[in-house]
Amino acid sequence: MESQEAARRVLTLPAQAARGLGESVRSLLAHTGSVAWLLHACTGGLLRLDRSRFQVVREVTRTQIRFTALDALPLCTLAALLLGGLTLLQVFGQLSGFGMETYLCQVLAQLVIRELGPLLVGVVVISRSGTAIATEMASRQLSGEIDALHLAGIDPAQYLLLPRLLGGVISLFTLIVYVDTVALLGGFAVAWLRLPLSLTAFLDALGRAVGPRELAITAFKALVFGAAIPLLCCSCGLRVRRSTTEIPQAVTRAAVGSLAILLLAGAFLSVLIYA
Repeated sequence: MESQEAARRVLTLPAQAARGLGESVRSLLAHTGSVAWLLHACTGGLLRLDRSRFQVVREVTRTQIRFTALDALPLCTLAALLLGGLTLLQVFGQLSGFGMETYLCQVLAQLVIRELGPLLVGVVVISRSGTAIATEMASRQLSGEIDALHLAGIDPAQYLLLPRLLGGVISLFTLIVYVDTVALLGGFAVAWLRLPLSLTAFLDALGRAVGPRELAITAFKALVFGAAIPLLCCSCGLRVRRSTTEIPQAVTRAAVGSLAILLLAGAFLSVLIYA
C-alpha cells in the first residue's frame, strides 16, 4: 500500500508542475491584459479630456509629480553621488591596469547614462511611488470610491489613472536626467581627486561619449518605465476585491512585478539598441 501511495505521488508530480506553470502563465496574461486595458482607458480619457476637466487632471498630475519627483530628490541626490563615485572607482581600478585611464570618463558616462541611471531611478520610483499608488488604488477600490465616481458621471480613468501615467512619465524623465547629471559630477569629483583631470578635459570626454543616441535611449526608457510602473501598480491595486488583508499582497505584487518589468525592459532595450 505504501509503495502504491508513493507511486501515485510520483505520478502526480508532473501534473502539479504543469498546473503550477499554467497558473503562472494565466496570472501573467491576466496582468498583461489588465495593464493593456488600463493603457487603453488612459488613452481614451486623454482624448476625451475637455476644458472643464483639464484643470482637475492638471492639479492631480502636479501633485503626483511633486510626490514622485520633487520629494525624491534628496534620496536620488545621495544615491547618484554614490553611484558616480563608486562606479568611477571600479572602472578606474580595471582600466588603470591596462593604461587606459584616458577612456575613464567615456566609460563612466556610457555606463551611467545607458544603464545605471535609469535603473536606479526606476528602483527609487517603485519603492516610493509605485507602492503608494498600489496602496491608494486598493483602498479606493475597497471603499467603493471607483463605483461612486462612475455613479457621479466622472471617468475614473481621467481622474485616477491618467494623472498617474502622465506624472510617472514626466517624473521618470526628469529624475533620470537629474540623476545622470549628479552621478557624472560625482564621478568627476572622484576623478579630480585621483587623477590630474580638468573640467575642460572631462567635458570634452563627456561630449564624445554622449550623443543623440544616448539621449534618445534615455527618453525612450523614461517613457517605457514611466508608463509601465504606474499602470502595473494601478492594476495590482484595483484587482483587490474582498478585504483590507489583500492590500499588502497587492503592494507586494506591484513592487515585484514592476521590478521584473524594469529589469526585463531595460535588458531588452539595451540588447535591441546596443547589440
